[in-house]
Amino acid sequence: MKYSNLIEQLNEDEIYTPATIADFAEHIGFIDTSDPERRRLERQRVRIAMGRFSNNHRFPDEGDGFVTLRGQPPIPGWFGWRWKAAIHD
Repeated sequence: MKYSNLIEQLNEDEIYTPATIADFAEHIGFIDTSDPERRRLERQRVRIAMGRFSNNHRFPDEGDGFVTLRGQPPIPGWFGWRWKAAIHD
């Protein structure tokens, strides 16, 4: 999987959503931030891929907990260990 290296770097005890994984990817330099349009597209690709990944691996709909992002209602997320375990299935 293209993003397995990214998932391996997640903190096992932290809850992540596709959007927070995109934030994390940007923070660690996985996403190129030099061009604003490219940054936007790469973040979007990560979010879409992680959303599909969580659906394809049948993560529970209720999540392991909730993440609140500014300006959005709380959304379910999953622990890093769940993301990591899914790439080894």
